[in-house]
Amino acid sequence: MGATLAEVLALPSFRAANTEVVHGDVERVQVRWVHSSEVFEMGALLAGGEVLLTTGLGLHGRTADHLAAYVDQLADAGVAALALELGRTFFAVPEPILAAARRRDLALLTFPTMVPFERMVEDFHELLVRRRVASGGDAGDAGWRALTQVVIEGRGLRALLDEVSRLAGCAVELRDPDGQTVERSRIASVSADAGASTPVRGPSGPVGTLRLLGEESPDRLRLAEVAAHAVALEVGRGSGAGHRPGPAQSLVSDLVAGAVVSRADVLHRLAALGWPPQEGRHLVVAAVEVDAAVPLSDAVAATEAAFHEEERGDPAVLVGISGGHVVVVHRGGRRPVPAQVRDELEAARDRLAARLPGRVLLAATTPVADAGDLAAAVGRARQVLRTARRYGRRDGVVMERDVAAHRLVTSAVDPAVMRAFVREQVGPLVDHDREHRSELLRTLDAYLSCSLSKARTAELLGIRRQSLYDRLARIERLLGVSLDEPDHRTGLGIALLGWRMRTGLDPQVGFGGEGLTPRAGTPSSSSSRRP
Repeated sequence: MGATLAEVLALPSFRAANTEVVHGDVERVQVRWVHSSEVFEMGALLAGGEVLLTTGLGLHGRTADHLAAYVDQLADAGVAALALELGRTFFAVPEPILAAARRRDLALLTFPTMVPFERMVEDFHELLVRRRVASGGDAGDAGWRALTQVVIEGRGLRALLDEVSRLAGCAVELRDPDGQTVERSRIASVSADAGASTPVRGPSGPVGTLRLLGEESPDRLRLAEVAAHAVALEVGRGSGAGHRPGPAQSLVSDLVAGAVVSRADVLHRLAALGWPPQEGRHLVVAAVEVDAAVPLSDAVAATEAAFHEEERGDPAVLVGISGGHVVVVHRGGRRPVPAQVRDELEAARDRLAARLPGRVLLAATTPVADAGDLAAAVGRARQVLRTARRYGRRDGVVMERDVAAHRLVTSAVDPAVMRAFVREQVGPLVDHDREHRSELLRTLDAYLSCSLSKARTAELLGIRRQSLYDRLARIERLLGVSLDEPDHRTGLGIALLGWRMRTGLDPQVGFGGEGLTPRAGTPSSSSSRRP
């Protein structure tokens, strides 16, 4: 069961990307799946019917014949559409790609605005879920539609159990395979013995048992069966295979979804977790990204231990999962001194990194004083993390103030205006590097980052001083600027920041000549977008 390309383009993430249709009949093209890849030979790996999302990194440096062959491979595989993000590798669709797409009648899309590809894949998955709900089986059951709607909207496990409770007219709880209560609805339990029970099975095996704590009836038995499927969807999607959601996880999910916004409700939920409020203590909210090979359940346990080791003797910490990130709410001291908060987070991050293999990136917001602000703070922490990843950070601690300029560039400036500005300021360098395999963009970024110190810049780039002088002179000629002029440097610095935020690449790593040495803590161009 698929969808037309027109229906795919109506999804929120595709609308947010200001998707442009360069070629193709969107009403006629049928889509089976949405996939992203930078592999040049991707055509041989596809089964047909996909919308292929790409930044074009795998096409960098290819000849016109190569680009045409790339489109032919996709068309031969039956791909539904090719979607190219502009601004990372190409400022416009290369003519060989456009000509080949028209010749093979392959739908061609462009994204002038950067949107994480994983969000597009998730949106399409949820579209398929909606289709499945609307067709056959339980499609006519209002209860099934109501439950799956909660799952689709990502409102969390507790909200789902509340909806089951509303339909059943009794309290509902989920117990794990060992009999431990994982989560329960807000309605108080009527009986520990009476009611309908049904096993909940996920992709990796039994998840637990769903229990409706009211007098057993045929209607409740039928609802229990339906609800068990919805709970399996929520547990499997929200927490990863094998993870059992608990009250802390449910609170985090509800905060992310905006289902818990009032101060009273947040305080009630925190108190239920054994965390009563303390006047005058600020709350530190952070999002943590660990190495992709680390199971999130392991990351949660390690994060709890890392924050519990605070010598202050106050172990209060709330840890849950949102998507692929761990979310932490930690009670700080009475005075949120910025330097002290940063030191504490760096110490916790170092303890966490010692417990887990690979990289650990921790992104934190400005501390909040009121529990009613937690939902907004959780959203901001996740945004700080995404922002940090887009400009190349993969490790360490990033505070909200550290990415202030980056947030301003991406949120307060119209994407089309910023794209034009980047093109005006550094476009000639991008074009020159692409055509000549040179490193002028990297050189300009290094020169500005080194505060115009030619000695430090030459050392960073690993070149002789005279070679640097030649590059700087070439940059000035190509751009028609003077690097001694403060206004010119300001414009170029903002443009480099805008380019970095649009592409997710560090100019020291992701563009220019061959054999660039990555900066510590930054990715290679082939891994700049996490799958």
